Amino acid sequence: MNRLTIADRLVLHLSKYELLSEDEFNTTWDITQDGIAASLRISRAHSSLELKKLSERGNIQEYQSHFKGGKVRRKAYRLTTAGMEYAKCLRDTAEKDGIDIMPMLDMKRCDPRKLLDSVGKENLDALGLACVIRRSIPRTDLPETTQPVIPSDIHGMTVLSDIVKKSVTSAADEEKRKEWHSAAADYWLDRDETRERLYHLVNAGRSRDACMLIANERELFLNGIDDDIVNIFAKLDDIPEKYVTAVLPVKISVTLWSGDLRSAGPMIDALTKSDRESGLLYSADLEIMRGDRRKAFDIIQSIGATDRFDVNLGVSGALGRLGKTREAIDILMGMKDDLISSGVVDGLDRIYIQMADVSVANGDNDSSINYLTKALGVSNDIVRKRIYGMLATSYGAIGMVSKAEECGLKAK
Repeated sequence: MNRLTIADRLVLHLSKYELLSEDEFNTTWDITQDGIAASLRISRAHSSLELKKLSERGNIQEYQSHFKGGKVRRKAYRLTTAGMEYAKCLRDTAEKDGIDIMPMLDMKRCDPRKLLDSVGKENLDALGLACVIRRSIPRTDLPETTQPVIPSDIHGMTVLSDIVKKSVTSAADEEKRKEWHSAAADYWLDRDETRERLYHLVNAGRSRDACMLIANERELFLNGIDDDIVNIFAKLDDIPEKYVTAVLPVKISVTLWSGDLRSAGPMIDALTKSDRESGLLYSADLEIMRGDRRKAFDIIQSIGATDRFDVNLGVSGALGRLGKTREAIDILMGMKDDLISSGVVDGLDRIYIQMADVSVANGDNDSSINYLTKALGVSNDIVRKRIYGMLATSYGAIGMVSKAEECGLKAK
């Protein structure tokens, strides 16, 4: 056996589904004409021609079936008894000749470099873009290809496995990967997917654009810290001097959230050189996490009086975590009164949230719920999700399970 024809590959592909019943309700899309074309990386017209030939030879039969995600019955294909015997013959011959046929049938089993070569240069960028994008998107959003190298489901959404994505991206050189990520970042620009855009900007090496995005969407990232955000920020190394005071505090907050105290230290030192008060605040947080409460308190005292809103908010939070609840609440009450008397409510939600944090740090969940309820009335949708998450925790702590579950759902 020197090579497998398209017809041979089609028969072997269908042989993987020999055990499927014609009456099975939710069968796989891979045995439709479109599914077969995508799996074998041939055109739909080519698959139609091959299916017709194999049907005339008695190797396959056509039937109607329901598919996963579909509401109507559609054409599907399966091997006849003669087709199964032919598939067995092909496998036996390949095994005798020492040929591994699976990479020819399944993109997940292909050698990554052979896979890139097989799709052709004219299709490579479309496939690469589909592989770096982390979500399933409409196939029509991607560039056209001369071969169906990007599988899609019944709804026209891309369906590339993580294994295939990893194979394609690992086989490409670094500059090509950056090019794909850059295109993906631009794809998300007008689709209100800030996190996805940041992920691609960072991986594309577009640090200035990434930092501009972080500076503009600071609260979004601070209120949505999770493992994914940690991984994204960990790759952001080159912060232009222009953005240090705006972006470095966000990265430090993300790093401290992850518990990586060793990495946070040098970043805090760098911030202190540009913004002494903010740097000292993070230094105090770092010492609290290290367990040196005395040193943390000394650092807080060294900050001195200031009229900076963010710094005073941070000082109150640190004092609360140090168990100095009364001092922390006094600062926050003064900030609240000043804000209300000025007729400005912007930032009031942050004061109430900080009051809740201080209360929780000292075991007072009832007060926390009271402050968070007030915060809900003056917050935007982004912050509101975080507030509901905090409410869920506080309600759970006092045994109000149904309220905790209700708030937990609203936090999603």
